[in-house]
Amino acid sequence: MAERAEADISREPADSAKAKMASNAETREISPPMLDVHAPHEVLHTWKGFFIHIATIVIGLFIAVALEQSVEAINRHREVAALREDLRQESRQILTDARKTEAAHLYEIRWLTTRIAQTQLAIRERHPIGPRGTNDMPSYASPDIPIWRSAKAAGRTALLTKGEVNAYAEIEYVQAHLDEMEVVKNTARYAVKSFNREFPPLPNGDPDLSNASSEGLHAYLGLLTTAYEAIEAYIHWLRIINGAESAVVDGKINLDEIYASERKTGGGDFLQNFM
Repeated sequence: MAERAEADISREPADSAKAKMASNAETREISPPMLDVHAPHEVLHTWKGFFIHIATIVIGLFIAVALEQSVEAINRHREVAALREDLRQESRQILTDARKTEAAHLYEIRWLTTRIAQTQLAIRERHPIGPRGTNDMPSYASPDIPIWRSAKAAGRTALLTKGEVNAYAEIEYVQAHLDEMEVVKNTARYAVKSFNREFPPLPNGDPDLSNASSEGLHAYLGLLTTAYEAIEAYIHWLRIINGAESAVVDGKINLDEIYASERKTGGGDFLQNFM
């Protein structure tokens, strides 16, 4: 009996181990296989396999380059669209500023016309000049092209077409003349102010020219006339830039069309008007 019991006891651990091994085997069979991806390592034994391999690489490179170029083209398109919109906004702002600036300077022209007539009468009649009228010149902002100049300095004008570049270059040319005329105009204004400071002020702050000599009145008349001509020239270039920008805003980038618009708003040839 004892020997039989020992045999049963010794057989029990073995049976238990076999059961565990069978359970583990079943578990392995039930578990899903893991996906293990590797690049193909087989040796290319034929020319056909070699060419298929090369073609796969080339097609992949073509796809990569095409995708990169597509992204660059999209970014370029957005950059061009943004630049064009900024330039259009600048053109509209220039039109607004030019019209307000012209209105302000036409007011000053009328004031100068009256003052020149007073001075001429005083010289002709040999009597003291009367007080000048009130000069309430409206405020204004001179036209400027900062967006175009910034784009040009950054090399972004290469994004535009040749026609667009030519059109905005013409506007830049007109703006340069306008800037020059503004310097001349302001210099003439300061000369009049400097002359006025040589005389005592009236209670309202105006210069008292009642005791000005004939020579002084002639000098004053010359300064007023110079200021008048400088402001008139400035207005002329204001009208020219108005015409150029009007054409561009209307979608015209042909230079002949821009020139025609400039002549229309500028009143013809500037030099002929002054001769």
